[in-house]
Amino acid sequence: MKNNFRMIYALMFAAAACGLSFGGWRPAPHAPSPTIVKDSIQVTARTHRGFYRTPGGPKDESTWSWTPRIKFRVNGPISAGSQLSVEFTLPGNRPWVKFDCDTGEAKDETFWWETECGINLADEKAVIDTGIVDFRIQLRNELAGTNTTLFAGKMKVGKFHVGLDLPKFKNNFAYYVDGDWNLPIGYVFLEGERDAHSSKIDWSFPELKVSLWFRGNEETTHDVVAYLFYQGNQIGSTKTTDQGTETDDVINLASESSPYEWRRKKFWFNTVRGWDQQPQYHIKAHLLEKNPGEYEIKVLQNGHLARTAKFTVGPNGKLTDAGFGVKNQMGNNRIVVPVQVIGDQDGPWDRAAWKTAAFYGNPLSDFAAPQ
Repeated sequence: MKNNFRMIYALMFAAAACGLSFGGWRPAPHAPSPTIVKDSIQVTARTHRGFYRTPGGPKDESTWSWTPRIKFRVNGPISAGSQLSVEFTLPGNRPWVKFDCDTGEAKDETFWWETECGINLADEKAVIDTGIVDFRIQLRNELAGTNTTLFAGKMKVGKFHVGLDLPKFKNNFAYYVDGDWNLPIGYVFLEGERDAHSSKIDWSFPELKVSLWFRGNEETTHDVVAYLFYQGNQIGSTKTTDQGTETDDVINLASESSPYEWRRKKFWFNTVRGWDQQPQYHIKAHLLEKNPGEYEIKVLQNGHLARTAKFTVGPNGKLTDAGFGVKNQMGNNRIVVPVQVIGDQDGPWDRAAWKTAAFYGNPLSDFAAPQ
């Protein structure tokens, strides 16, 4: 059985009792049909160094083109005989590419399946179009005679010139999928520790984690440190590994290094936990269940304040959902939080993109980005 086909029912009753995210990814209970985890969808553009202007014609080596690749997660149930596929349509409602994705079974909503597809589309499929491209994630089952659209979205595709400013290189463009809409949207969740030798998760001492987006290349987004405050006091940071750490959770970039890169970074606060059911085995930590109220995250990027976000903890360590996740059927129990983007380290970006482009044309209702 593939590693990405995971069972996440372990200690479910403990997580459910506290209303918390299970591994940050547990779907809402009693899902009647397969659902897409919306914040798992990542569409990127693969640049091809050449372009077929006519089907079966010669390849123009001086013109670069692109094809899409997509990664996403589906909550069960996914029954036997099911097949995931994705279809892309070019501006002007012109049909383009459709491909199947690796698909496994998922018995019920306590299982999920993650897939990535479109990785190796042929050069002949590549195009030079930019602008708004539509796509649909579908699930068909010929045994049951069904074909369902699980998600319909649209993305903004742009391009930038690569290489010398000479006539022979004038059509050398790298392509990207615009991700500015991500910047004011963050996620807060708890994660238990996964057993190294099985699919079991230890929920006795879950760790607080936060995911935030940044725009820029690896050099400009490398030095980021998150600090966590409660009642005005710092209770955690990722500055030192004994307190926490930071990793790139998702990377959205073109084939060539450029300012058109977006990274979702996951911050782990080792000394901040939801609760502790086995204190005799664990380090002393700040427990959310004993400290309800408002918390604030502040992030320094290259030594300058770049992000702030707030969230609330209710009784028993419950992360309080402001309603964005539930109302917008995100497909998981991560808490969605508005993020204030401070300073100019992200470069010029569209501060209004979240209003229409969030989650590929499925913006959050009742959400407002801080100004």
